[in-house]
Amino acid sequence: MIYQGSSSEALLKGEIKTTQGLGLIDNVIIDTHFVQRGRIGRLFQAVVNNPRTLGIGLGEDTGLFIHNDVMTAVGSGLVILVDGRFIKDTNLTNINLGEPISIDNLTVHVMSMNDHYDLTTKTLTIENSQFNPIPQDK
Repeated sequence: MIYQGSSSEALLKGEIKTTQGLGLIDNVIIDTHFVQRGRIGRLFQAVVNNPRTLGIGLGEDTGLFIHNDVMTAVGSGLVILVDGRFIKDTNLTNINLGEPISIDNLTVHVMSMNDHYDLTTKTLTIENSQFNPIPQDK
């Protein structure tokens, strides 16, 4: 879990602090009150520090129902997912504390009500996708 770090300085090396969470799900970093407080930079830094983890930003009035390694968004807001598996480059290890972090190729997904993310295959399914419409009965 992220427990410290201002949104305005979130992409300065060392400004974000993380700690052990509740242990309900492995290999994720969770941040709450995410959208309204502009905390995406906090999640970016947490993920670039731990690129094998999935960053999860829970918006207000929003949560995740997790069953059989599939997360389903619930509530009226948004869930932001930050995936660091495909980061191509960063300056993180070559800069001093307090200096700006650069990140190349960070993957971001945005989920809303009833969208699904499979933790095993690392794929997002958008419930009301404009590209994969649900077939209509004839």
